[in-house]
Order: sequence, then C-alpha cells, then structure tokens
Amino acid sequence: MENHILLHLAIIIFFSKILGAVARKLKQPPVVGMLLLGIILGPTLFHFIEPDEVINWIAKVGVLFLLFEAGLETNLKRIKEDSKQASLPALGGIILPFSLGFALIYFVNHNISQALIVGVIFTATSVSVSVMTLLDLGKLKGIEGRCIVNAAIIDDIVGILLLTFIFGFTSGTGESGPGFTISIIKIGGFFIVAFLIGIFILQPFFLNLKKILLDNVVISLAIAVVLLYSWLAEMAGLAAITGAYFAGLFLGQTQHKHAVHTGITNIGKSFFVDVFFVSIGLQFDLFEIEAEPVFLILFVLFAIFGKIIGSGLGARITKFDSVRSFRIGSGMIPRGEVALIVANMALVKGVISTDILSATILLVIVSALITPILLKFGFMKLQKSSFN
Repeated sequence: MENHILLHLAIIIFFSKILGAVARKLKQPPVVGMLLLGIILGPTLFHFIEPDEVINWIAKVGVLFLLFEAGLETNLKRIKEDSKQASLPALGGIILPFSLGFALIYFVNHNISQALIVGVIFTATSVSVSVMTLLDLGKLKGIEGRCIVNAAIIDDIVGILLLTFIFGFTSGTGESGPGFTISIIKIGGFFIVAFLIGIFILQPFFLNLKKILLDNVVISLAIAVVLLYSWLAEMAGLAAITGAYFAGLFLGQTQHKHAVHTGITNIGKSFFVDVFFVSIGLQFDLFEIEAEPVFLILFVLFAIFGKIIGSGLGARITKFDSVRSFRIGSGMIPRGEVALIVANMALVKGVISTDILSATILLVIVSALITPILLKFGFMKLQKSSFN
C-alpha cells in the first residue's frame, strides 16, 4: 500500500473534483460527491484504497482547515445585529434535535457518551444546500434567507462548544469526581489562554505585519496559528477542531481576513479537505453494516423533523407566520461538514460505532436531497406571507 500512496492521492484529488462538480451541477453540495467517491474506492465496492497513516494525517489537517475557515467566516458583528430574529430558530434547532438524537441512542443502547455525540451530530446545520437553493429562488437576501444563514452559524458555534465539553468530560479523565473537576479546569484554561493569545498577541501581530516586514507571509503564519491553537486544544484534552475554529475566529477580526480566507481556502480545498471527505467513505464496508433498517430510518427522520419543528417553533415564537416558519425550519435541515467531522472524530476516539457514522452519511445525503424540494414547496406553492 505504501508504494501506491502517490497514485492513490492522485486518484482521490482528481475524481473528488469531478464528482464534486457533478454534484454541484445536480444542485447538491460537493461533499456528497466526495463521500460517494470514498464509498466507490473503499471496501464497499472496489476496495482499491485503504485509509493508511498518510491519508489519515492529510484528512486530519483538512478538518482543521475546514473549521478554521468556518471561524474566519463567522461575522460576530452581523450575528449580534441579526440575533433577535435568528436566536430562537437557532435555539429550537439545537434543543429539539439534540433531545431526539440523545433519546434515540439512549433508548437503543443506553450509552450516554454515544447519545451525547449523536445529539451534537443532530444540532449541526450545513447551510450550503439551503444557500444554493435560496440563490436559485432569489430569496437569499429575504428575511427567511438571512434568518436561516445566521441561525445555522449559531447552531454550528453551539455544536462545537457542546463537542468541546463532551470530549473534554468523556476522554481520559473520566466522567465524575476529581477527573470531572480537572476537565472543567482544563477547558476553562484553554478558553482563557486562547482568548488572551488571540486578543493581546495574534490580532496586534497580524495588524502590524507590514511594520515588521512580514506582510508577504500572512498565509504561512495563519497556518502556524491554526496548528498552534489545535495543539493547545488537544493539550487541554479537547478536540483539535475547537482550537482551529477559535484561531479562525480571532484572525477573522483582523484586516488580513480576506487574504487569509482566500489562501486557506485554496490550499485546503485543493487538497486536504477533499481527502478528508473521501477518507470517510473509505473507512467501512456499507454491506457489513449491522444497523437495523428501522434504526437508520428513525435516525434520519428524527434529525429532519427535529430541525423543521424545532427551528420552525422558534421562528413562530419570534413572530414569523406559519409559512415563513416552515421555510426557515426547512432551510435548517441539511447536515454536512460539521456532522461528518463530529461522527468521524467520535469513531476514531472509539466513542461511537461505524453504524452511527454510516447513519450520519445517510443523513447528510438524504437531507441534501430533501431540503431543495421542501424550500421550493415553501416558497413557490405556499402563499406569500408578511413578517408581523
């Protein structure tokens, strides 16, 4: 296998771009094409590539780039301005899906750690599918579109924080007694150190790059910051992606945000990120999954209706009418990058089984297919309504 790693990487990168483009043509997120490529190349069909140490390492870096980019794109000022309309739909889209995911897994196997992880998987919203559909309908800048985008960002932030605490409490130090206290201290310490470095070192440093003659190495320095924050998070017993996200959050407040975003996107999505999504499909054989069909169906239905009802109720309480509440709930359905990252990390750490990862992949694909249908129905078939 080691002799063929260069060939394997060439095949992964080449075909991930082709299938990603095909998925985009079919109005689906490119991640769906990459997942299918992994399933085709892996043990499910051709058994041509196995995820070895090199592929796993590249995939890990890809995850860090992905979450760093999410942090860069988080506009704290915009969220603060629009939070009045987005906060309750976001809250409903967290509480109900989390509760349903937790209840489903706890009922099936009485494992609290697995139930908590699935709860987090259910909270994550991938807004890319909704954004593409809303753009096609010319509704992205409407009140529903703005609410969906902002609520999805809030959901992802809360999901990452939930994941931080769950991994911090369930890995290594135990779940109760002194270990629990140590976990709280470590988590608190990470946030304090990350905040102090970000505010008093990173932001002034990046603002003064020209003065210290380092303006042309901004991308390299940004990558160093991603890796440093990820290492700090792991040293605190947390997920590395938490550190990557907060690194992006801090650098996103500097004047170099656009340059960093362009550079990281080009580097990450040209190579590392594609390998990560393909590697998920390489990890298991779909034909050997022992999960009951009833479990898979309930997993997908709970996740979908949890968002429609939870976010829809939040929108209704915010004084949106029923039609607009349905549109917002439908726009919050898709699961994507964050859900896959959480599931994959939990599998690597031995917290969940491959059955839950495969159920998550099924959820990502089904939710990507159903969201455009429901959004188009909500905007085209239901009557136009006004915001009260």
